[in-house]
Amino acid sequence: MKTREYTERTGKLKTFHLEDEIENMVKTPKSKPSSRLIRTKKGKKAIAGLIDIEKNHNHSWYQEIRIRAAKNPNALALFYRGTKISFSEMLEKADVLAKSFVEKGVKKGDEIPACLSNTPETVYILLALNKIGAKINLMGNHFEPSYMDSILDTCSNKLFIATDDMYLTIRDHISNRNYENIIVTSLADSLPEHPELCDEYEPTLDKYYHYKNHVEKFKKLDDRVKTFGEFYSVGEKSNAEVIDNGTLGDEFLVTYSSGSTKVGFPKQIIHSNRSLITSGRFHDSELSGNPDLKGLRGMAHIHTESNTNVITCISDNLMQLWSVALEPEYSKETALDAIFMNKPNYLNMTTSHLIEAFKNYLIDGKFHENGVGRKMPWLFACFAVGEGTSKGEEKFINRGLRVARAGSGVKIKGFSLPYTTLCVGGGDCEHGGIYYTLWKPLFDKINYFKTKNHDCGLLPEAYVLVSAFKPNPDGTYTECDFGEYGIIAANSATTMVRYKDNQQKLIDTIMTDDQERDWISSNVYGYINEIGGVHVKGRIENEIVLSNGSRVPSYVFEDIIGMDTKNVLSCSVVKPNIVGACPVVNIEFQPDKRISDINVINSILKRLKGKLKHDFSNELLFRIIDNKQSFPLSGAGKRSIHLLEQMGIYNAYTIEELQSFVDEKKSKGNSLILKK
Repeated sequence: MKTREYTERTGKLKTFHLEDEIENMVKTPKSKPSSRLIRTKKGKKAIAGLIDIEKNHNHSWYQEIRIRAAKNPNALALFYRGTKISFSEMLEKADVLAKSFVEKGVKKGDEIPACLSNTPETVYILLALNKIGAKINLMGNHFEPSYMDSILDTCSNKLFIATDDMYLTIRDHISNRNYENIIVTSLADSLPEHPELCDEYEPTLDKYYHYKNHVEKFKKLDDRVKTFGEFYSVGEKSNAEVIDNGTLGDEFLVTYSSGSTKVGFPKQIIHSNRSLITSGRFHDSELSGNPDLKGLRGMAHIHTESNTNVITCISDNLMQLWSVALEPEYSKETALDAIFMNKPNYLNMTTSHLIEAFKNYLIDGKFHENGVGRKMPWLFACFAVGEGTSKGEEKFINRGLRVARAGSGVKIKGFSLPYTTLCVGGGDCEHGGIYYTLWKPLFDKINYFKTKNHDCGLLPEAYVLVSAFKPNPDGTYTECDFGEYGIIAANSATTMVRYKDNQQKLIDTIMTDDQERDWISSNVYGYINEIGGVHVKGRIENEIVLSNGSRVPSYVFEDIIGMDTKNVLSCSVVKPNIVGACPVVNIEFQPDKRISDINVINSILKRLKGKLKHDFSNELLFRIIDNKQSFPLSGAGKRSIHLLEQMGIYNAYTIEELQSFVDEKKSKGNSLILKK
C-alpha cells in the first residue's frame, strides 16, 4: 500500500531496494517463489550489489561509462559500416556536443525530443544530454500524427533532433512547430570514405555503405535546420562549462512500449540513470557469474524508441567495454544482411526478425555459394527478445544456428562450443531487461528433472523479485505456488520511474499482495517453476469464450497447437473485430513440413479436443499464413495481434471449407492459402 500512496502523491514509483524486502521475504512460506532469492548466495550477492550501486555509483550514466572507459580508453566502442571509434574518441565527441547543447540553452531537466536511427551520432547525443542532466524523448516516426503532436507539446522547443531518414517522413509535421533549432544528422555522416578498404567490408552488401546525405536539401526548405557538423562546431568554439552532477534517480530516457495495445499510441515510459547503471553493473562477471569476456561486439538495430535498444543493445555493451555495431536499417527483409554485415558476437533480435533471417538463409539460400552457406562462427549469443518464442520457432531458429555453425569460433577460457543455441531475454519495457537465459537448450537439459519436464523458462536477473499472483475478492493478491498460473508481477531496480502524463495508468500497475507487499504488474499470465524460471504465457485480456460459456486464454490454444513442432512454426489465436465471429487460428507451417496442411489441421483439432475436452470443429476458423508473407508485424518488429484482429475473417475458413477445397482439387499436398 505504501507504493500506491507514494505514487498518488508524487506521480512516480518508489525506488525498489531489495534489502528493504528481507523481513517480509523471510516470513514468506518456502512454497512461494519470492522466498527463493533471499535464501540463496545469489540473493545475498544481489543485495550487496544494489547497496554498492547506491553508495558508489550515485552519478550519471555518462559518468559511469567514463569511469569504466578509463580502464581501456583505446578499446573499440562503436562500429559503423567499417568505421571504428574508440571509447576515448566517443567520449571526446560527447563532451564537445554537450557544450553545443549548453550554448543552445539546454539545461538539466529539459526534455529534448528526438527521432533517431542507430548511428554513432545517436550515441554521442545520448551521452552529451545525459552529462548535462537533460532527458531525451526518443519518439518513433511511425506514431500517429495526433499522438506525436501531444508528445511534442510537452517537450522543450529549444531543439528537435533527427536522423535524415527519420526526418524525411516527419519533416512536414515538424516544420510547422516553433523550434529554435532543428539538428539533423545523416546516416552518411560516419560512413568510411573508402569502405572497400575497411577490413570487414562486405562487397555483396555494398549498397549499405553509400547513403545519400539529405540534410543540405532540408536546409534549403527550413533555415533552422543545422547539420551535425555545424552543431558540433558550436561546441568546438565554446568555453562553456558543463556541470555533471547527475544522480541515480535523475530521469533520463523517455522510451516507448511496443504499441500492441493501441497501434500508433505506445505508452511513454520514463527511466532514470538507475535503470541503465543497475542493468550494466549486474552484467559484470562478479555479479552475473558469467565469464569475464573481453572485446566482444553487440549490435544495436532495434528502433531507438525502445528502451531495449538503448539499455540492452547500447548501454549494457558499452558498460562491459564491448563495442556496439550501430545498424540503422530495421526490417525483417534486411535482418540477415545486418547480421552478416555487422558480425555481432552478441545479438538481440525479435523472434519475428530472426525467423525471417533464417528463412532467407535456410530456405532462400541467401549467403550461399554452390549450395553451401556462409558460416557465423562469431555469433556467440543470439537472443530472441520482445515477444514469445514457440517451440516450433525455437526449433527452426536453432536449425539455422546449427547450419551456420554459430559461435563455433568463440572460445571461453579455452572452452569452445560446436555451435551456439538460441538464448532468450527481455522483460516488459516498464521493468527494463530483467530476464536472461543463455544457451536455453543446455539449461533445459541441466534442469530437466527440477522443472518437472518443463523448460527452464526466462531466468530473472539477480536484482529482480518476480512471482505470479491470483486476485482476491478484497482487491489484494495471493502469491501463487511454484507451477501455479497467475498474473506475473515484479519489482526491480530497473523498473520505470513512471508513465509520462498517465498517472492513473501507473497506479493501475500496482498490485498489493496479502502480505502487504507492493508489486508492479506485467499484465501477462504465467507461472514460476522450481528453479525460479519465469514462464510468460500471454496477455491477461486475450481470452477465447467457448459456446458453453467457459473462457480459455489464447495461449492455451497456442501451446496445444504448437506441440507439433515438426509441422507448426508459429500460431496466434485471436478474436476477430466482428460481432459473433468464431476465433481465428492463424497458423504458419514449418517450411519443411512433410504432410498436407489439412492433415496437420485435423490433428490439431483432435489434440485440442483431447486436451480441453471440447469439440472445436465448428468453433474455430483457420487462416493459413504464407511462409513468404508471414505474420504482419508492428513498427517494433513484433507480431501484431492488433492487425490480425483487424483482418477479421478474411482468408479464414472452417475445417469443412478447407476439406472441401482438398477434395475438389484432389491434391493432398496443396497449400490451403485461399482468398475469399
